[in-house]
Amino acid sequence: MSGTRPPLNPWLADHVVFFMFRWLSWALTLLWLLVQGTPGATQSWALLTAVLVNILATTLAQPYLRVARRNPAIMLLDIVYGVALLLFSGGWESAFMLYACSGLVLPALMYGWRGGVMAGLTFVTIDLGALSAAGAPPADRIFDGSSGLTLALTMVAPPLIGAIMHPLVEALRAYAAHQRRSDRTSPGPSGPRSRRSPPLDTSSLVRDREPRRIPLRDGGEPSTAVQAARTRTVEGVDELRRVLFAPLPSVDIELGQALETLAARYGQHTATAIRVTQLGRARHVQHAQRQLLIRLTQEALLNIHQHAHASSVIVTLRYDALSVALMIQDDGVGLLDGTHERPGLHALRAMQYRLAEHDGRLDVFELEGGGVTVRASLPLD
Repeated sequence: MSGTRPPLNPWLADHVVFFMFRWLSWALTLLWLLVQGTPGATQSWALLTAVLVNILATTLAQPYLRVARRNPAIMLLDIVYGVALLLFSGGWESAFMLYACSGLVLPALMYGWRGGVMAGLTFVTIDLGALSAAGAPPADRIFDGSSGLTLALTMVAPPLIGAIMHPLVEALRAYAAHQRRSDRTSPGPSGPRSRRSPPLDTSSLVRDREPRRIPLRDGGEPSTAVQAARTRTVEGVDELRRVLFAPLPSVDIELGQALETLAARYGQHTATAIRVTQLGRARHVQHAQRQLLIRLTQEALLNIHQHAHASSVIVTLRYDALSVALMIQDDGVGLLDGTHERPGLHALRAMQYRLAEHDGRLDVFELEGGGVTVRASLPLD
């Protein structure tokens, strides 16, 4: 059974979340100002500036994300913009408080809640520094009634918003994936289940299935060898995870060398035959893309050991003029009923979105004779 790239929810891709938060927070800001009365001149100019920046962010969202992955420091400009707009519109007592935190969204999406918290702390540092430079040192406001409360909000709100952004988006993505699965399995007009073939869901990147049932002996119990194999598999998963995810010799290790290292670790720990093949002339792969393919290999090998009962694995890295492709093949039991769905694999689902954000593609194939191939391809910049 061949697999195709699943239809991602376009509203939950990183670049869409990046600019949609800006528009939503801008709309809430406008609504709040209208409730308070007619916006003043300063607030009107702030609203207009935000609209222009939002248009620019919407138009250049995907290129900006690619640049930010290569040079994360550029996201500091977005944080500075938020602080400047906030101070221009009246500080944390203005209606622009939520919109000013738009610059925290992308760090949270790219680096998880830790990235969001660090971006929030950076926001607080720049904000407090700007207040001091403007002749309004924050220390003077600590014991000044409501101003002291505002200062506390200034210091707590940005890290808090940054911390909850990534879990919130992941929860929405999980819910959207659950809804897609429910839609595919809901009763159709022609019977208890629609006859339309469901698209392949690669939300977990690699196969997600329980091992197929092994025939029992006449006594109804698995053989001693089968029981021992199951025990070894369960006991070895955590140790294999530790081995595979241990730091590589260098953060700048070449992709082919990284795959060789992972294959050596996997083979030594599992005693499974594994071979790495490289096709084409090695080309430069961006750091973010290289880390993504390494992570895919780690997760795929762990999954093979846990579920596939394979005797051999082949890892193929292929370069051509415009792209790099990674294939991980095993000769295991394949997919149970042609599906590999399992809810809750948020990290792997996030990697699926990362592949899409890099304009990459993921394919999953189950061979007729057993075994599964996971193939990822990415364009080279």
